[in-house]
Amino acid sequence: MRTFGKVALAALFASSSLLVACDSNDGPVEKAGEKVDEAVESMSPEKGPMEEMGEDLDNAYDSAKDSAESMKDAAEQ
Repeated sequence: MRTFGKVALAALFASSSLLVACDSNDGPVEKAGEKVDEAVESMSPEKGPMEEMGEDLDNAYDSAKDSAESMKDAAEQ
């Protein structure tokens, strides 16, 4: 069990040293990719047409359900 712990600890140190080697300096391709991401995010609408249609269907279903309940209550009286 001690051997496994030592190996795990060594692996942890090795992986952390690899992460330290990564620098945060973005190259020109990384910067271009970020600009493309920002452009796509700014162009996409909050709600798409399919989402709006789904909300309209939900509202129509709720309205029909309420109407059916009202008719049932009226028929019982």
